[in-house]
Amino acid sequence: MDRRRYLALTGLGITGLAGCSGGEDPELVSETDGTSDSPTGSATSEPDTDPTTGTDTSTDEPTEEPTEEPTDTPAAERVTAAVGELVEGESMSLVVESFERGVSLGEFTEPDSGNEFVEVQMALKNTSSEYTEVSNLLQTRLRDDEDYQYDQTFGMGETPALDGGQFAPGEVGRGAVPFEIPTDASGLELVFDFDVSLFGGIDRATIDLETEADQVHQLEQTLQVEVYSPGDTVEYGDVQTAVNEFRTESSLGEFAQPDEGNEFVVVDISITNNTGEEQRFSTILQMMVKDGDGYTYQEDLTATSQLDRGFDEGTPLSDGETRRGELAYEVQTGRSPLYWAFEFSVFASGNKTFWQLR
Repeated sequence: MDRRRYLALTGLGITGLAGCSGGEDPELVSETDGTSDSPTGSATSEPDTDPTTGTDTSTDEPTEEPTEEPTDTPAAERVTAAVGELVEGESMSLVVESFERGVSLGEFTEPDSGNEFVEVQMALKNTSSEYTEVSNLLQTRLRDDEDYQYDQTFGMGETPALDGGQFAPGEVGRGAVPFEIPTDASGLELVFDFDVSLFGGIDRATIDLETEADQVHQLEQTLQVEVYSPGDTVEYGDVQTAVNEFRTESSLGEFAQPDEGNEFVVVDISITNNTGEEQRFSTILQMMVKDGDGYTYQEDLTATSQLDRGFDEGTPLSDGETRRGELAYEVQTGRSPLYWAFEFSVFASGNKTFWQLR
């Protein structure tokens, strides 16, 4: 799930989300009514004349335009690869690990008549020493041999969805990207547009989904940021966050049962707001569980609702207030390593923080 896109689609009134009121003041833009400060129609243009001779000294010769200096900067590269092959940019690597047609996105989600759901399993890794931002919804699409293009669709298959947003140095994001296409579409390609300003070198990768490499390259997560433990408190922008403890549950009541082979991971967190003003925090946009392979798990809202001490995000935190509560996530039983990650701000990069649960 791309949380940045989720924010735009839902139209949430969350301008008070943590981090959005801090930092530098935005650039002020002056609004005008379209009129000029100088009066018009009251002055005439006088020719340039010599005051002693009365001779016109003006010239109609055109002003010479400055010529652009040639640059040696090479054009950004466009690459083509097969399923399983590694695509390397200066800051980000990409592998399409598999492609499957005719997948199910749940019993309540059906394709239109004559269409089918397909799923691209892909992995991205931030290979730089800086945080980067990725939007799989805005940067990823399918294209067929008739030049029709298809944007990502919504739905939950068996594989966790690829999550967009901040990527810490060494972090891997792995998951499924679903599309809805006509059943007779052929010659399918995945197009991923790199942000050249972030990733450099490559501006587009095209993956031939009907050609497979001999083996699939595996991107391994090697986090290059400090990882904290339960009990640690981390401060960023006058907000303090802590993972107090965590536990696992095989059931959270009649209406909260994990799928076979899964369990609930319940994370107990505290957030303190010392920013000087109210702040809101989103459990969907800012909080997640992540495993060592790069799969991301969003909060299970039904399971959290069954907790006696569920974390309350419905009201903002007042200045100086501390709020504590639990969040439930459904993951594969025994999955390890396992992290709880928190983005202190959804509007700025460089603040995604990890606590290792096991």
